[in-house]
Amino acid sequence: MTSARRPLQEALPDLATALLMLVFAACCAAFVRQASLASFADDSVVYLVMAQVFSPWQAVSAPVAEAFAREAIYPPLFPLLLALTGAARDIAWAHVVTALLLAACLPLVYVLALRWLAGRWIAVLATLAVALLPSLWINAKGILSEPLFCLLLLATLCVLEGEPAARGRTALLALLMAGLVLTRTVGMIPVVAYAAWAVTRGASPQGRWRPLVPAAVALAAYVLWAELRPSVTSEGYLQIVAGRAHRYLDAENPVVALAGLLWQQADAMAQAWIGSLMVYWVEGSPLRAVLACAIGLLGLGGLAWRFLQGRPDAWMLAAYVLTYLLWPFDDQMERFLFPALPVLVLYAFAALGALRRRARAGQALLALLMLSLSGPAMAFLYERAHTQGPYGEITDWYRKPDLAEARARAATHLDLLADMDAIRRLTRPENRVMWVAPAYIALLADRRGVPAPRAGLDPAAYRVAVRASGADYAFLSVYHPRDTIHDTAWQEGARALAGHAKVVHVHVRGDNTAVSSILFRLER
Repeated sequence: MTSARRPLQEALPDLATALLMLVFAACCAAFVRQASLASFADDSVVYLVMAQVFSPWQAVSAPVAEAFAREAIYPPLFPLLLALTGAARDIAWAHVVTALLLAACLPLVYVLALRWLAGRWIAVLATLAVALLPSLWINAKGILSEPLFCLLLLATLCVLEGEPAARGRTALLALLMAGLVLTRTVGMIPVVAYAAWAVTRGASPQGRWRPLVPAAVALAAYVLWAELRPSVTSEGYLQIVAGRAHRYLDAENPVVALAGLLWQQADAMAQAWIGSLMVYWVEGSPLRAVLACAIGLLGLGGLAWRFLQGRPDAWMLAAYVLTYLLWPFDDQMERFLFPALPVLVLYAFAALGALRRRARAGQALLALLMLSLSGPAMAFLYERAHTQGPYGEITDWYRKPDLAEARARAATHLDLLADMDAIRRLTRPENRVMWVAPAYIALLADRRGVPAPRAGLDPAAYRVAVRASGADYAFLSVYHPRDTIHDTAWQEGARALAGHAKVVHVHVRGDNTAVSSILFRLER
């Protein structure tokens, strides 16, 4: 009887994880499913434009095909997946596909936890702690590549934890690493870090160079995509890095300037980590934030511990995290941290393995601590999701605990969705509409989008650029999807076109305090 019960007892944690994945998939899909975009401030529009071009099921529209030539700067795997699953033109299904990719990460988290932690039920608790991270749910609102990248990263680490001599291991690693770089450009960072680990691990020449095959395949895959994508696109990331590097090198004291950047990025990363665990915290009551920071330090300790042990996963994750200490977009740090979040959480659990005899108890307490931090945040998300009205469809509705601020930020995106409907209604199919983010015009208004003139032009030069663009309409909005801080494009456009073009649509904010957008008909 005892021997018969043992296999069942050993299978129970596996069954619990499978049930957790199914519940997560159902709940997350219900949470994100909607017929519209959740934000104008992310790259969902780019992936959907690319997916419609890649789709074998439906012909691409002329506006989207034209937008593709400008927008196809991101790696193709995620939009290709959307295309093959029939989600290119079905935004609601695209949201669900993204949620299902995230749900598929949980079994891989469990497999890694089995390798690194003190028992099967501890692995289940660690997986549950990951599943209830509010950051996963909020980031799942966007139709973005991070869930697929997270899935491929976890799968890569699971294969690396397996038997080195396993048949087909090198081919599988090559496939997964190629998937990483074809999902997000930053995938090159962990791949190169893995190659560095392989070169420096002190094995025989044959044993040292064979692990480089997956990295070489991944690099070749990215180069191939760079050659095949539209010729008008460019390596924007390299331009950004080069521009920022010149800024710091030209500073009066480059060392001080670089130190300031590192401090700013480290602070943003700490804020992103805390927000990933609990969304918000109350000013003057720092205990929960301090506990979240302690878990983060524990995660870094686990990363350092595995790095000192010479583990390839630590090389890869360390390189990924360090990259964002230098990447100059601190306002997006939570999204950048999101794909690595499950592994960093597991590192925190693994760090407690140093307790040896008390490792199981320490890891169980850590799981309970994380659940105590994420529980109120999940209740907050549930309450916000069940608020009446359309606000629950917008990502920013969940990022701000202050209700008035959250409502105002969500209303900005809802107003722009209404503007896209107005543009479709007020213009003809053959018209060209200018905006700072023309891909939205193509995808949501089904009109050919024209990029707005570059910033810094005087009114006369702006009007000349508008005429030269061939646009029939110009859409101006206070909110700039690619520059959410400044309203320079709005101010310059309004000064140039006011009195020189006919106003056909004006959108006033819901509180009737100010105009949020204007559609001009241009005289050619």
